[in-house]
Amino acid sequence: MSVLLLSLSAGARAQDYLVTPSSSAAASNVNDFLHRLSRMHVRGSLSLNWRNVGPRKPGFETQIQNEVYLADMYFGVDGPFIDGVPIQLEGNWPTEGQGSVQLYQLNFAYKRIDNLTLQFGKFLVPFSRYNELYRANDYLTVTRPLLYSSPDSLDLVVRVNSPRPPVSVGYTDLGARASYYPPSKNPYMPTELTFYVVNGLGENNNRQRTFPNTDFLGIPNVPGNGSNVDFGHQDNNLADNNNYKSFGGRVVFELGDVRLPWPVPEGILDVTAMNFGLAGMGGQYDLEGHLNYQIYSADLTFDYLGFNFSANYVYSENQFLAPLDGQGSIIPNQFVQDREVNQGYFIQTSFPLIRKPRWGKRVTGVFVWNQMFRTGPILDLFLNQNLGGTAFPSVQAEGGLAYRTTTRIDKYTAAVNYPLTEHFGLKSEYSYWTMSHASTRSFNSLGLVDIYQLAFAMVMGF
Repeated sequence: MSVLLLSLSAGARAQDYLVTPSSSAAASNVNDFLHRLSRMHVRGSLSLNWRNVGPRKPGFETQIQNEVYLADMYFGVDGPFIDGVPIQLEGNWPTEGQGSVQLYQLNFAYKRIDNLTLQFGKFLVPFSRYNELYRANDYLTVTRPLLYSSPDSLDLVVRVNSPRPPVSVGYTDLGARASYYPPSKNPYMPTELTFYVVNGLGENNNRQRTFPNTDFLGIPNVPGNGSNVDFGHQDNNLADNNNYKSFGGRVVFELGDVRLPWPVPEGILDVTAMNFGLAGMGGQYDLEGHLNYQIYSADLTFDYLGFNFSANYVYSENQFLAPLDGQGSIIPNQFVQDREVNQGYFIQTSFPLIRKPRWGKRVTGVFVWNQMFRTGPILDLFLNQNLGGTAFPSVQAEGGLAYRTTTRIDKYTAAVNYPLTEHFGLKSEYSYWTMSHASTRSFNSLGLVDIYQLAFAMVMGF
């Protein structure tokens, strides 16, 4: 019996000895996983907005009064879960999606080469500095500048023949990006050189080339209302819609402490941060690969003692197909290929109203001046059309003579931004859109009435 007990105790000790290393290995793996997980950052934002739009006119979108809506809803994680290879996953809940989630970003970067970053997947396109300010807690006002108006934020006002934002804010796309950051501190050397290739903007009617499926064989035809660029990139495609890719690039110059050459005492006009960027991109966007677009941008911003000045100019040119207007009626299955130019600029100044309020952080005032232009053919508006078996509430058709014109929208914005805590803030804004030259007058033009809006927003960001 004693021999048996000794053998059992020896076996137990041996078993303990054999189990301990595997338990330590498991604990080590768990600790390593938790350590890597702790390096990930959780980010998100949302904005609960109220707006009152005027004047009251029947038949206009401005007839909606006291509208409350959620906008700019994002949630995601990012960080170096793998050493030297940061990953990013982010979802978006667009207002028009009624709560449905869309994949906004999913990418990984390679940073193991000095001063070089490679990025692959679905990422924020580095078109301009303002394109990166897509979360509600990233920008000061409730609505965005005209050049980056977002349909999701309900700050887009257009009529037939009106200028269109070349790229609405927060444009993400599938592709690859390479960014080089020169180590030189010479002010004449750029601080960032970026080149990227992406699927590019698609068509507004989303005639996507589908994957092989016996339920749908063939290529969809051009719809009855023609084809144009998806300016608001509202189609969140995860596959390309044609055979062509879009190429683009961006160069950025940054200056830290600049002595401006003015005849004033040194220190009064020292600029503490300045940023200047140039960008461009272009490609073919339709299913057949016949229509092109190209967009260019120049942006400038600098800060000094809480005062900020920023400006941005964008020029875009695109081709499009419009149904043919046969003197008052649309001719079925006949289209006109034409081109238009959308361009514009905005100038924004912000300044401290209360540097140290009793509650919260600094209260900032904002003024924004916008102008946007469209030069292109005069399009006629037709309502409630049935073309090719599809009903369209409105169709823009082009006549055979293709008269050309230039239209313009001006926008004035005055706003107050009040961050109460690091993650919660308030915004208020008054904006005025001058629409008298925003389109051509016709029987179906729905008028060219100026629009004004008072808005408030409660913003959460983390």
